[in-house]
Amino acid sequence: MQPMFDAAPIGPLSPSSSLLVERRDLEPTSWQSHFLKEQLLHFFMKPAVIGYSLKDAAITKIPVAHGQAVFCPRREWHNIRWAERISVLSIRIPDSALMEAARERLAERSLEIVPRHVVTDDRLTHLLFALDAERARGYSTGKLFVDCIESALANILLTSFNTFAPRSIPSRGGMAPRVLRRVVEFMHANMDQQIGLKDLADCAGLSLSHFSFQFRASTNQSPHQYMLRLRIERSRELLANSRLSVLDVGLEVGFRNQQHFATVFRNSVGVPPSVYRTQL
Repeated sequence: MQPMFDAAPIGPLSPSSSLLVERRDLEPTSWQSHFLKEQLLHFFMKPAVIGYSLKDAAITKIPVAHGQAVFCPRREWHNIRWAERISVLSIRIPDSALMEAARERLAERSLEIVPRHVVTDDRLTHLLFALDAERARGYSTGKLFVDCIESALANILLTSFNTFAPRSIPSRGGMAPRVLRRVVEFMHANMDQQIGLKDLADCAGLSLSHFSFQFRASTNQSPHQYMLRLRIERSRELLANSRLSVLDVGLEVGFRNQQHFATVFRNSVGVPPSVYRTQL
């Protein structure tokens, strides 16, 4: 039987990312049975009514609104169907990501996401719309963006939907200045590369969870946002060199294509890079 949502790797980033994402527009279907080992979220892009039952329990009709998410139960057989065409973004979050988020906050035996039929959470909605937009662009932003999304999703599941409340991670005012300086120097040196969150955490000598919290406490930005700022600052310097094309400048600072570079530059500076160059 064809699986309901057979989430696929996220395209060009799949060799180095464990997050699995797929957008699907699905026709009505008869009952399907599923047994999932990893955490799966279905983010609905339009309203729907889903028929659902756990094992041999009574059938429940679940109305889902645009922008709401549905958790699928893990390690239990469940049945599902829908009578009208649906549009969903399916996100499979591996236990490795959840355990990384929980490494210093939970004992492994207490890591178990509480299943809920329908979830309305503004943080999840914001992240998943951003992830879908990035998917539509072919993941042009790169690995660091997806890594940050994965880490944020895992932490939301851990803090809001886990059976046991986790311990908080104290910020302690952020990273030591020398550690932050080392990380920023690493970002500068690898600006044209597709570095990931783990690369930065390893540079700082911190776990992924601690690194994300400490970096934001030090800079008021996520690692991805900070890297974008560095790239735009460097691109403004390079645009003064008339021997470099706009495409050359974008590639030099780590953008995958000229369109994405132009969009990010315009959003940050107010004008496209080609116009900015004429104003120098």
